[in-house]
Amino acid sequence: MTQREIIPVVIPARNESTRIIPTIESIRRTGEYAGVHLEIVVVDDGSKDDTAKIAREYGCHVIEREDRGYSALGKPELADTHNSGFDFIFKNFSGYKYLMVFGADTTCEENYISLLIKEMESDENLAMCAGVIDGYMTNKRAVRGSGRIIRKSFWDEIGNRLDNRYYSWESYPIAFANANGYETRTVYEAIMQTSRPPLKGVDWYRYGIGAKENGTIFPYVLMRAIKACFKISPKQGFRLILGYLPKAENPYPEKLRNWTKSYQRNRIKNLILKPFKK
Repeated sequence: MTQREIIPVVIPARNESTRIIPTIESIRRTGEYAGVHLEIVVVDDGSKDDTAKIAREYGCHVIEREDRGYSALGKPELADTHNSGFDFIFKNFSGYKYLMVFGADTTCEENYISLLIKEMESDENLAMCAGVIDGYMTNKRAVRGSGRIIRKSFWDEIGNRLDNRYYSWESYPIAFANANGYETRTVYEAIMQTSRPPLKGVDWYRYGIGAKENGTIFPYVLMRAIKACFKISPKQGFRLILGYLPKAENPYPEKLRNWTKSYQRNRIKNLILKPFKK
């Protein structure tokens, strides 16, 4: 890879003044280790603290959005926060091969970006990949939202933006990629840490709505609900099912829904047959 190639990075942030500095410092260290120059774009999502001020002081590009009066965590409108960063990148940078999304409460190991770049360079059909949060398992194709590196040519094809019609907007690029012949991949050697337990701050009713949108089959939802009951709370597992039950108001395109159903059926089949393969 060319020395000091640019990789733009979007960091959405809301009231993260106590966490944003370690995040910026960590992502810069991993960029230096990989020999790339990171253009960090912090999207301040209506913070009431000094998140934007601190990000500027640390040399980041900062976009300040108006306070909507509530947290959009788990809602479709949060895609617009990310899109503010993607729009800025599209208008202000060129010639980059990859771009990234990183969480404002996240840090990573020094070799994080170099491992992801190595994975992307080894497979031209790989649309995106991401590492894992230390201590949390991620499916091979799932690709976490935070820490995700995306191939620019694929991002051009999808429109350089996330689709803000869906509760499951973060998984839409994964379904789009796989349904159109690309690969998505989790790189288990690439490790992140987060100051918040993943998914604990979100009402899982919204995840249920998103699951219905993207074509998730009920047995798969049931498995996730049972897992949520043990790892988060029985209430959230129950609310996941409640969110899933109504008809989807904004379903994914049928091609993407069909890929999701096929992928999940195969996963369930493999889980059932796994004991017999030993």
